Amino acid sequence: GGIIKEGCQVLVGKNVPLEVLQQCALEKKASELFECDDVLGVEGEPTLVKGMKETFDDYDAENSRIASAALILLQFILTQKKLEYGGDVRLIMPAEILEGVKIRPPCRFEEMDIPTTIEADDGSIIQKNVRVILDVAHNPQAMDYLIVKLRASYPHSSDQRIVVGMSADKDLKYCTELLLDNVPHPNKLHLVEASHPRAASISSILEANHKLVESHYDTPQKDELNENGRDVSSVSKQVRQALKLAAMNDELLVICGSVFIMADAREELGIVEARDSAVIAEVAGAGLRNSQENFGDGNKGGMK
Repeated sequence: GGIIKEGCQVLVGKNVPLEVLQQCALEKKASELFECDDVLGVEGEPTLVKGMKETFDDYDAENSRIASAALILLQFILTQKKLEYGGDVRLIMPAEILEGVKIRPPCRFEEMDIPTTIEADDGSIIQKNVRVILDVAHNPQAMDYLIVKLRASYPHSSDQRIVVGMSADKDLKYCTELLLDNVPHPNKLHLVEASHPRAASISSILEANHKLVESHYDTPQKDELNENGRDVSSVSKQVRQALKLAAMNDELLVICGSVFIMADAREELGIVEARDSAVIAEVAGAGLRNSQENFGDGNKGGMK
């Protein structure tokens, strides 16, 4: 309720404490409060996904529904203003809204094929495409949902390799157990740590779940860590290794967990995108390379 503004309309999804937000909207003198059904009509049977411990709505479908309702409300407001001031009115058609909300933000079950060069059994150099899924599933419920969506979207891809990095304040034991249940052996997992101070270190992940000692992870020397005790090359090295192994074994590669690992992961995959300048990064995050929570050498230590 902290973002509700006086004189502005409020749109809420169905998984919120409605009465609480209605009271917030009243106290902050919002003009109106809408639910999606008020704008789009009553929804049919919601899309459900079944997790390990619970059944829940398809968040992706619900987010698209909220976005559709928001666009219709915004269009209504802007049309009123244009008519008031004599401007030209150009309505967004329902088909355009439907097409627009299909676009997914980066790292929300983002799918791509990455060309990867490997050495074949006969010694020749070949290139194979690896299907990669990027998803910022970073808590137990989101991780559970990711596993369900992977099974639904790739029912015949039983061979998976997973790169995962977490934030320190998450349930590391439960999240990693979910991932271990989805692969045949811990060596299908690659553990990484971001350089951000809120990221979980490799040692803390291993301490939370001792089964992961058989997974892939880096063991850098102390003098190779940054001022926060983090291995800044952890993500890039493990993504690179996982990509090659996935290509060799015809595996689906999933990169998931904290948003803090995604900028480095995407860069290693060859995705070039803008980052904050060094000055902004220093102010926002004590000089950390990936201090912002968005998306945007040599042989250091051992690699397991």
